[in-house]
Amino acid sequence: MTPRKSLGDLLAETPQMIVDLAKAEVRHLKEELSEKAKGVGIGGALLAAAGVVGIFLFSWLLYAGYQGLNEVFAPWLSALIVSAVLLVIVAILALVGIQLIKKNKDFGDLEAVDSIKDDVNMVRGLGHAADGTDPLDDLPAAVAPRTTTGAGGATRVEGDVR
Repeated sequence: MTPRKSLGDLLAETPQMIVDLAKAEVRHLKEELSEKAKGVGIGGALLAAAGVVGIFLFSWLLYAGYQGLNEVFAPWLSALIVSAVLLVIVAILALVGIQLIKKNKDFGDLEAVDSIKDDVNMVRGLGHAADGTDPLDDLPAAVAPRTTTGAGGATRVEGDVR
Protein backbone atom coordinates (compact mmCIF):
# COMPACT_ATOMS: atom_id res chain seq x y z
CA MET A 1 0.00 0.00 0.00
CA THR A 2 1.39 3.39 -0.90
CA PRO A 3 1.85 5.88 1.91
CA ARG A 4 -0.59 8.77 2.02
CA LYS A 5 0.76 12.19 1.14
CA SER A 6 0.30 15.17 3.36
CA LEU A 7 -1.95 18.05 2.38
CA GLY A 8 1.09 20.28 1.91
CA ASP A 9 2.67 17.81 -0.52
CA LEU A 10 -0.57 17.53 -2.47
CA LEU A 11 -0.95 21.30 -2.68
CA ALA A 12 2.67 21.64 -3.78
CA GLU A 13 2.13 19.11 -6.60
CA THR A 14 -1.10 20.71 -7.86
CA PRO A 15 0.42 23.44 -10.10
CA GLN A 16 2.66 20.93 -11.90
CA MET A 17 -0.27 18.57 -12.33
CA ILE A 18 -2.32 21.36 -13.92
CA VAL A 19 0.54 22.20 -16.30
CA ASP A 20 0.96 18.53 -17.21
CA LEU A 21 -2.77 18.20 -17.81
CA ALA A 22 -2.83 21.26 -20.05
CA LYS A 23 0.14 19.96 -22.06
CA ALA A 24 -1.50 16.56 -22.45
CA GLU A 25 -4.76 18.14 -23.62
CA VAL A 26 -2.96 20.28 -26.21
CA ARG A 27 -1.00 17.25 -27.44
CA HIS A 28 -4.25 15.28 -27.77
CA LEU A 29 -5.89 18.14 -29.69
CA LYS A 30 -2.92 18.31 -32.08
CA GLU A 31 -3.15 14.57 -32.72
CA GLU A 32 -6.88 14.76 -33.47
CA LEU A 33 -6.50 17.76 -35.76
CA SER A 34 -3.66 16.17 -37.72
CA GLU A 35 -5.68 12.97 -38.14
CA LYS A 36 -8.69 14.89 -39.47
CA ALA A 37 -6.53 17.03 -41.76
CA LYS A 38 -4.83 13.92 -43.13
CA GLY A 39 -8.22 12.37 -44.01
CA VAL A 40 -9.37 15.54 -45.75
CA GLY A 41 -6.05 15.77 -47.61
CA ILE A 42 -6.24 12.19 -48.86
CA GLY A 43 -9.86 12.71 -49.91
CA GLY A 44 -8.89 15.87 -51.79
CA ALA A 45 -6.00 14.10 -53.51
CA LEU A 46 -8.32 11.29 -54.62
CA LEU A 47 -10.78 13.84 -56.00
CA ALA A 48 -7.93 15.54 -57.87
CA ALA A 49 -6.87 12.17 -59.30
CA ALA A 50 -10.48 11.53 -60.33
CA GLY A 51 -10.47 14.91 -62.10
CA VAL A 52 -7.29 14.07 -64.02
CA VAL A 53 -8.63 10.65 -65.02
CA GLY A 54 -11.91 12.37 -65.95
CA ILE A 55 -10.01 14.55 -68.42
CA PHE A 56 -8.55 11.42 -70.02
CA LEU A 57 -12.04 9.89 -70.05
CA PHE A 58 -13.41 12.88 -71.91
CA SER A 59 -10.65 12.66 -74.52
CA TRP A 60 -11.26 8.93 -74.95
CA LEU A 61 -14.97 9.52 -75.42
CA LEU A 62 -14.21 12.13 -78.05
CA TYR A 63 -11.86 9.71 -79.75
CA ALA A 64 -14.46 6.93 -79.58
CA GLY A 65 -17.09 9.16 -81.11
CA TYR A 66 -14.71 10.16 -83.87
CA GLN A 67 -13.78 6.55 -84.64
CA GLY A 68 -17.45 5.57 -84.51
CA LEU A 69 -18.29 8.06 -87.17
CA ASN A 70 -15.19 7.30 -89.28
CA GLU A 71 -15.29 3.56 -89.12
CA VAL A 72 -18.50 1.71 -88.68
CA PHE A 73 -17.42 -0.74 -85.95
CA ALA A 74 -13.85 -1.93 -85.39
CA PRO A 75 -11.64 0.82 -83.82
CA TRP A 76 -14.28 2.72 -81.90
CA LEU A 77 -15.48 -0.37 -80.03
CA SER A 78 -12.10 -0.73 -78.36
CA ALA A 79 -12.06 2.99 -77.56
CA LEU A 80 -15.48 2.68 -75.88
CA ILE A 81 -14.24 -0.23 -73.78
CA VAL A 82 -11.26 1.86 -72.61
CA SER A 83 -13.62 4.74 -71.83
CA ALA A 84 -15.85 2.45 -69.77
CA VAL A 85 -12.85 1.28 -67.72
CA LEU A 86 -11.76 4.89 -67.15
CA LEU A 87 -15.31 5.79 -66.11
CA VAL A 88 -15.31 3.04 -63.48
CA ILE A 89 -11.94 4.31 -62.15
CA VAL A 90 -13.22 7.89 -61.97
CA ALA A 91 -16.37 6.79 -60.14
CA ILE A 92 -14.43 4.75 -57.56
CA LEU A 93 -11.89 7.52 -56.89
CA ALA A 94 -14.59 10.17 -56.60
CA LEU A 95 -16.80 8.12 -54.26
CA VAL A 96 -13.93 7.20 -51.95
CA GLY A 97 -12.66 10.81 -51.93
CA ILE A 98 -16.10 12.24 -51.13
CA GLN A 99 -16.60 9.67 -48.39
CA LEU A 100 -13.26 10.58 -46.74
CA ILE A 101 -13.99 14.30 -46.91
CA LYS A 102 -17.48 13.87 -45.42
CA LYS A 103 -16.08 11.68 -42.66
CA ASN A 104 -13.35 14.13 -41.67
CA LYS A 105 -14.80 17.57 -42.45
CA ASP A 106 -16.49 18.20 -39.10
CA PHE A 107 -13.92 19.66 -36.71
CA GLY A 108 -16.58 20.54 -34.12
CA ASP A 109 -16.77 17.10 -32.51
CA LEU A 110 -13.21 16.76 -31.25
CA GLU A 111 -12.85 14.79 -28.02
CA ALA A 112 -9.88 16.90 -26.96
CA VAL A 113 -11.94 20.11 -27.11
CA ASP A 114 -14.66 18.54 -24.95
CA SER A 115 -12.06 17.29 -22.50
CA ILE A 116 -10.45 20.73 -22.25
CA LYS A 117 -13.87 22.31 -21.65
CA ASP A 118 -14.52 19.78 -18.89
CA ASP A 119 -11.16 20.55 -17.27
CA VAL A 120 -11.74 24.29 -17.38
CA ASN A 121 -15.24 23.91 -15.94
CA MET A 122 -13.95 21.67 -13.14
CA VAL A 123 -11.24 24.22 -12.25
CA ARG A 124 -13.81 27.03 -12.30
CA GLY A 125 -16.00 24.96 -9.96
CA LEU A 126 -18.86 24.59 -12.44
CA GLY A 127 -18.85 20.81 -12.27
CA HIS A 128 -18.42 18.28 -15.00
CA ALA A 129 -19.14 19.86 -18.39
CA ALA A 130 -21.07 22.59 -16.57
CA ASP A 131 -24.20 20.58 -17.19
CA GLY A 132 -24.49 18.93 -13.80
CA THR A 133 -23.57 15.44 -14.97
CA ASP A 134 -21.41 13.16 -12.88
CA PRO A 135 -17.74 12.87 -13.99
CA LEU A 136 -17.99 9.12 -13.41
CA ASP A 137 -20.55 8.86 -16.23
CA ASP A 138 -17.65 8.96 -18.71
CA LEU A 139 -16.00 5.88 -17.21
CA PRO A 140 -16.70 2.40 -18.61
CA ALA A 141 -19.20 0.38 -16.59
CA ALA A 142 -16.51 -2.01 -15.30
CA VAL A 143 -14.56 0.87 -13.72
CA ALA A 144 -17.38 3.09 -12.49
CA PRO A 145 -18.26 2.49 -8.84
CA ARG A 146 -21.75 1.53 -7.81
CA THR A 147 -23.44 3.35 -5.00
CA THR A 148 -26.03 1.72 -2.82
CA THR A 149 -28.22 3.21 -0.16
CA GLY A 150 -28.26 1.14 2.99
CA ALA A 151 -30.39 1.19 6.07
CA GLY A 152 -30.88 4.63 7.55
CA GLY A 153 -30.11 6.37 4.22
CA ALA A 154 -26.32 5.80 4.36
CA THR A 155 -24.67 5.74 0.94
CA ARG A 156 -22.04 3.10 0.30
CA VAL A 157 -19.62 3.04 -2.68
CA GLU A 158 -18.79 -0.40 -4.12
CA GLY A 159 -16.33 -1.35 -6.84
CA ASP A 160 -12.79 -0.48 -7.83
CA VAL A 161 -12.35 3.26 -7.62
CA ARG A 162 -9.02 4.39 -9.10
